[in-house]
Amino acid sequence: HLAEGLRAACDALAPGCAVEGGDLTVSDTLTIAVTALGSLDGRAPVLRGGARSGDVVAVAGPLGRAGRGLAILFGRFGGSAGAPAAVDLEALTPEESAALTAQLRPDPPIRLGPVAADAGATAMMDVSDGLVLDASRLAAASGVTVEIDSSTLGADAVVALTGGEDHALLATFPMSLALPDGFRPIGRVVPQAAYPVLVDGRPHDGRGGWDPYRDWDAHGG
Repeated sequence: HLAEGLRAACDALAPGCAVEGGDLTVSDTLTIAVTALGSLDGRAPVLRGGARSGDVVAVAGPLGRAGRGLAILFGRFGGSAGAPAAVDLEALTPEESAALTAQLRPDPPIRLGPVAADAGATAMMDVSDGLVLDASRLAAASGVTVEIDSSTLGADAVVALTGGEDHALLATFPMSLALPDGFRPIGRVVPQAAYPVLVDGRPHDGRGGWDPYRDWDAHGG
């Protein structure tokens, strides 16, 4: 079933992607490790360090939906004393069901990566740890500041900015270029300022999102 699921995911998300072999062993702990290899097919790589002042900031994929799904899981079906509880799908609205699906069965727009590259993207990276956090990484690598217009993020902009696990694509494009299908504008690149990310012209405090190194103790391990 695991191999069938991998095959189905490849067919749906990245047509032409192949599952090449695998290894099985016995252990007391269930461990699933996947190695993904890709090809540029002759393209130059689009790195997170290529954004320039004046570029349009765009995103492909929904933002905030997975964060809402996680809130539903913990807030309404979290169980007690650490015990999981069954999810009552009948109790969910269509919007809540979509949010839960985004959290449990993400649909990342992988195929739009090459599309963005061919369209002239200057910088690109995934958005999986939260829009503000990942945008700050792109800004730092490029030596710029990213300004986000919260009105482009929908009614729940706070979750869209910091929720995480969206598995979207963040890219910058020269203003002179038309955005490729699947991408929508959410802001612009401006000269580097004291803060890597501005939201509606104001510095964002950077809180929220998922930073695996936030509480890392380099000395304690």
